[in-house]
Amino acid sequence: MTDFLETTFDKFIFKVKVGDFYSENDCWVRIEGLNATVGVTDYLQKSSGDVAFLEPILPGVDVVAGGKLGELETMKVTLDLQSPVNGRVVEVNKELEAHPELINSDPYGAGWICRIELSDPELEKKRLLHAEAYMELMKKKIEREAV
Repeated sequence: MTDFLETTFDKFIFKVKVGDFYSENDCWVRIEGLNATVGVTDYLQKSSGDVAFLEPILPGVDVVAGGKLGELETMKVTLDLQSPVNGRVVEVNKELEAHPELINSDPYGAGWICRIELSDPELEKKRLLHAEAYMELMKKKIEREAV
């Protein structure tokens, strides 16, 4: 079995990491115990362009699903990142201060954005999408943008 699901559109290959959870707002979530590592999906980073700057929410701040997690500035757009989960930010990826391009080059690895201590890990797992469901949602978004 592969670690990624893939789909191709035009000249772009979009990947979705199997085993992670996803929000409809194009963030991935890797839940380990009470903590979740959060980042943006391959689809979001490719459709938004080269990341120039990330202003994450600071550690110690409580976040709610759908609430602001930070601001991502690319060559094309500035996006408000929405938290995919409820909890408290416990760590931000300091590497992104000097190397925001990690979000583009390794969105599911070194380009992670923050770690959140979850309020209820089991509830979050039920609320979020699995890789297969997110893949279908992503394909629909790609089709809509192509029109």
